[in-house]
Amino acid sequence: MVGAGDGPSGEGYPSSASASASDVLSSSSLPRSFSYGTDNELEAGRSPGNSVLGSRMGSRESLLGSRRDSMYGSRYGFGNAYVQVDDLGVYLSSVAVTVLTGVMATIGIILFTLVVTLAVMLGKCQKKPLSNACASFAFNTEMNNLQGYLLPQECEGYVAGYVNSGQYHSDFAVAIEAARTYLNTIEADQDGKDLIVLDIDETALSNMPYYVDHHYGVETFNGETWNAWVNNASAPALDAMLSLYTDFRAQNWSFAFITGRSKSQYNKTAQNLYDTGYTGWKTLVLRLPDEENLTADEYKSKHRKRLEEEGYRIKSCLGDQWSDCSGESAGKRTFKLPNPMYYIY
Repeated sequence: MVGAGDGPSGEGYPSSASASASDVLSSSSLPRSFSYGTDNELEAGRSPGNSVLGSRMGSRESLLGSRRDSMYGSRYGFGNAYVQVDDLGVYLSSVAVTVLTGVMATIGIILFTLVVTLAVMLGKCQKKPLSNACASFAFNTEMNNLQGYLLPQECEGYVAGYVNSGQYHSDFAVAIEAARTYLNTIEADQDGKDLIVLDIDETALSNMPYYVDHHYGVETFNGETWNAWVNNASAPALDAMLSLYTDFRAQNWSFAFITGRSKSQYNKTAQNLYDTGYTGWKTLVLRLPDEENLTADEYKSKHRKRLEEEGYRIKSCLGDQWSDCSGESAGKRTFKLPNPMYYIY
């Protein structure tokens, strides 16, 4: 029996000891972390006479060396047929690794692009463009929150876009359709006394050609240029209103126009109405010189009340200004039409 401190003794080494050592070595499971240092120690402790142990260890060392060469060469070499992914023995071909690397790189680029795009979009959302400020201004004028305003110069482009895009005419048409829906619920009497009251400017007639030449209301009102435009009698009709007027005139409704224009412009205004298709109205009211100091709602309320005293039943009032239909005798329903350019009170 060999002692724990005995080393190999050449030819005199017992066969039973040889068999026992070889069995131990052959039955042992070498760990995956078997190091070069362990191999060297075995080689240093082996004698030339230990043929069985030497051959076994040589075979083992040859196998481990082969595995190490294959493992490390495959991991770190280039141009090899296979690449080891982990210690579980999973191998991928170099082509597969190339494809996988390309896919991962593509995904990374896509994700990076999405992040950059999102950041840009968020940055734009945080900005407050001028058009939004002007849209808020226009909204608050329509809600009657801003009174006696002059359109800010920086909003000229916004109003131009609102008009030229067709949105103004669309908004106008929707308001007229709301009025039509309401009036269709009422059947006019045959006596011709059921009355609809209309404003003229930006209600029956459009002064848009004038305001285009004068920067959509940015300029301070100029009475001289305005009167010249009115006396030209060339304002076009607003189609949606003309359609409502024509349809309800045919249903025995009566119409009255009450405008803030000067009485001196009566003939030109009447001509403009007739020329554009507004015929058969009951009355056309313009401001008298002694009414110049009245506010718009005072002046218009006064004449609506007079019409009621004459026996007319005012069912509705339509205008582009809040002052067109505020006050007494405006009917059961009033309809505010859009006007992004000016305010009258």
